[in-house]
Amino acid sequence: MKTNNSLFISLFLILFLFSSVCLAQNRANYNYNNSEYISNSGSAEMPSQTLPQAFISTENIIELEATVLMNVTADEYVAMFHIEQKGQKLKDVQENMDKRIANFQKGLAELGIKEDEIIIDFLSLVPEYEYDIEKKLFSKTYNEVPVGFELKKNVHIRFKDNKILDKIIAKAAENEIYDLSKVEYFINDTDILYQKLRKKAFTMIAQKEKLYDSLNIKISKLEKVAAENFQTFFPFDRYRSYEAVSKGKTSFSKNSKINNENRSPSAFYEKLNYDNIECIINPTILEPAVQLFFTLKVRYTLPKEEKEEKVIYILTPTGELKKVNLKE
Repeated sequence: MKTNNSLFISLFLILFLFSSVCLAQNRANYNYNNSEYISNSGSAEMPSQTLPQAFISTENIIELEATVLMNVTADEYVAMFHIEQKGQKLKDVQENMDKRIANFQKGLAELGIKEDEIIIDFLSLVPEYEYDIEKKLFSKTYNEVPVGFELKKNVHIRFKDNKILDKIIAKAAENEIYDLSKVEYFINDTDILYQKLRKKAFTMIAQKEKLYDSLNIKISKLEKVAAENFQTFFPFDRYRSYEAVSKGKTSFSKNSKINNENRSPSAFYEKLNYDNIECIINPTILEPAVQLFFTLKVRYTLPKEEKEEKVIYILTPTGELKKVNLKE
């Protein structure tokens, strides 16, 4: 009997530890340095959860709101690469820059990117200076002298398949182009997409009106005003950085030399939080998407309750009924 109990306890501990490991894996590295983890002081902060509450206005108004979000995969992309070229002679600087860009364009052509899908954006051409020291008997004079030139350009590349971006970066690296400044996302027919969101929001409001009518609150026939708003969220504004680093607590002596490692922060795409958004079109997304948000709010004015006016009459000594004005 004792053996069975011991076996049961062992199995329970194994399952408990296994489930703990699974939960920890699902949290991912971003949470490693987040407040959900136990701090160095030994205390832990639980993630807060504030749930929305319904309230009744003291005024004779009712407000209904519909929020709709749509995730859309971009139709086209534009990658921007920054190029710098330095040299002592202006002619050499220009020739070397042109050679790098020309070879880069040949590599892009191999990927199916046409010439009219590439734009060269000139940024600046400036001389570079250094200080020449002029020594005298009791002083030194520092004079700026030109030593060369610095040329800067950007290369804008338009493409439709996001999967070839890695290949574009590889072609850039072959020509010593390492600075990918930005990737922009573009979608076609934005007006049609927002019209779809608008219709969905109007349908949602109409459904809510019917529900209120079923409660004998006939708001569909009331005086109303409406307001709407929308916004487009692009992926390059939705990236967050973090460091998944565990630092131990160690006591160092006063004269200790501490060498810290250079750590590059990680980043990930964080979509808009779906909390408090009623309708989400294409909710599951694998690649970073353009997010279109639309909100519609309708305010209904309830009729004011008409108070019944009380009328008081008095009988005068002469037998005449006379109306009393209570406002006086």
